Amino acid sequence: MRTQACEPCAKRKVRCDRSEPPCSNCKRRKNDTCTYPDVSPFDRIKKLEEIVRSLGGDPENGERPGVTPLSEGSRAQTPVIVQQDGKGVYQESEGWQTWIDVSRLYKGPKPQFSSNDPRGTALSPAKFLPHAFNGSPWRDNSVTSETLPLQMPALEAVKLWDTFMERVEPIVKINFKWTLAHLKAAVSNEEKWNALDDGERVLILSTRLFAAMTLTNKECLRRFGRARALLMDECRMRCDIAFSRMNLLAVDSIATLKAFCFYIKANIDVLSPRSLSSLIALISRSAEQLGIHRDGTVLGLSPIETEERRRLWWQLQHLELILSLKNGVTPLSFGTAWDVRLPLNIEDEDLDPSSKVAPKERTGLTSFAYTCFTYFIMEKQRGFRRFAQAKQIAAGEGSLLGCLSPAMVDGMESSLNEHFLQYCDPTNPLHTLLQISARAIVNILRLRKSHDAKLQSPRGDDQANIDHFNTCMQAMRYQVVSYANPLLHKFRWLAEASFVWYALIGILVDMSSLTDVTMIQSAWSLLSDLYAVADQLTEMSEDRRTSHAAKSVIATWYECRQKPGLTDMEKPEFVSQLEEILTETEGIIIEDTNDKDAPMSSLLDFGQGRIGEDDLQPFGFEFADIDWAFWDSIS
Repeated sequence: MRTQACEPCAKRKVRCDRSEPPCSNCKRRKNDTCTYPDVSPFDRIKKLEEIVRSLGGDPENGERPGVTPLSEGSRAQTPVIVQQDGKGVYQESEGWQTWIDVSRLYKGPKPQFSSNDPRGTALSPAKFLPHAFNGSPWRDNSVTSETLPLQMPALEAVKLWDTFMERVEPIVKINFKWTLAHLKAAVSNEEKWNALDDGERVLILSTRLFAAMTLTNKECLRRFGRARALLMDECRMRCDIAFSRMNLLAVDSIATLKAFCFYIKANIDVLSPRSLSSLIALISRSAEQLGIHRDGTVLGLSPIETEERRRLWWQLQHLELILSLKNGVTPLSFGTAWDVRLPLNIEDEDLDPSSKVAPKERTGLTSFAYTCFTYFIMEKQRGFRRFAQAKQIAAGEGSLLGCLSPAMVDGMESSLNEHFLQYCDPTNPLHTLLQISARAIVNILRLRKSHDAKLQSPRGDDQANIDHFNTCMQAMRYQVVSYANPLLHKFRWLAEASFVWYALIGILVDMSSLTDVTMIQSAWSLLSDLYAVADQLTEMSEDRRTSHAAKSVIATWYECRQKPGLTDMEKPEFVSQLEEILTETEGIIIEDTNDKDAPMSSLLDFGQGRIGEDDLQPFGFEFADIDWAFWDSIS
């Protein structure tokens, strides 16, 4: 009898009678060969050494092989781009881990406003926006390319291209100069247009849509003979037709990814944030399939390829950040372990196609400065988040909607001064825009902190309330300068898209609790300046936020006029204009009375002439940029 079980029984983990071959089990299993392991330990070790040698090892080497640690912040090993069907596809050995804990930001009781006061009503989207591709070829097969050709009249195409280059390209710079020159040649040339691939054609179409978005209605009527809404609908439909010819679930062209960036950014305030957020998620997954989420230096790509992919990836992250926060959530991809570095602060001509070495970054500001500044802010926020990850999760505050510590905000301000603001030339429109944007962003971060302090403070004229009011006032001052500065006229669309609605409402709500006559008068002076330069605030037909803001302004005016020391304050002209506009557009009649004992319900009885969804959810402000809706908890 053997001292060990036979190999088939040991493999099957069954009891072996260890009899001479074959054992009783192997007799029944006709496909098994009953063999026993070598009895001698020497023979067994020798056999093991042969197996080690066959696998490329050396049993004579006594050193233990070193273990290569994973790179910090990434779980991927040996990333590589491989060719599949002639196209590059990214491959990695391990996936990422997402760890962001999204938590509710707003806590505590809601303020008790009058039921007719627009400042106290529930939040709802700013507009009842259609979803992306609603009524387009994506959803309606009856719409074909024959009904609306992709190419538009040459003169209009050139006008839109020039508008894009003047108003959009300097601040959303994701294309190189030679790429733009290649596309420009095909804008009005039918032969070159037909020679473009699908991705390049839709990239041109998306630039036209973006250009149309930056125009005012008056400019569209003057230049194109039709309203802005109609021009944008035409441009969007052409984009939808072009996109419908592609596989949205498997985008394999960098040009198409760029086109989606422009398409989504142009529709930020036109289509529903929820649908655009889902769309950017699909596009980001396609970008990952191309390895855009890994830095080109890791993949061994050329400096030009590396730089192009960096610009594109950070733009995708910027869009995902905007849309996620518009939906009131933290973007999951913002804190994951991708390793794409910031694009270099260089001019396009610094890149040498024949060189394998990246150029040295320039000192000062380049034409890429504003885009670089945008990405720099995101990189800082991402770094702050990773640094404070353990503390935030322990405190249950893992959301980006929360406020940063004062030290972090001060650190960001110092970094902006060092890398950007000290080089700004006030005669350069791009530099002026950068200066104002940088100061405004830092102020917004401080506003989030002051809002947090205000929520924790008792009611009344305490320092927390005053600090919050002053920070909101400063936000509106930056907004006024953005509108009024003639150097920034071509970038006015950006000021409109990034309007700080919650700071405006913060001023109105805070004035209800203020008793300082000078502070209240300064607020009305600032609001007069704002309404004098911000035409969008009096265009009631397009954006429901404007009408509800107007109602809040009027409600606050009548409330302030009843305060001691303000009963004789002259009504600002813009308040009277808002009353006239509301009367014309909504049939609202507001009686002017000096009776301080008049019931507020009669003064604030707005919008009672119509019954519909607007009346069920009368206050239509939307999440904007970072932290809209905080005023909903302000008393």
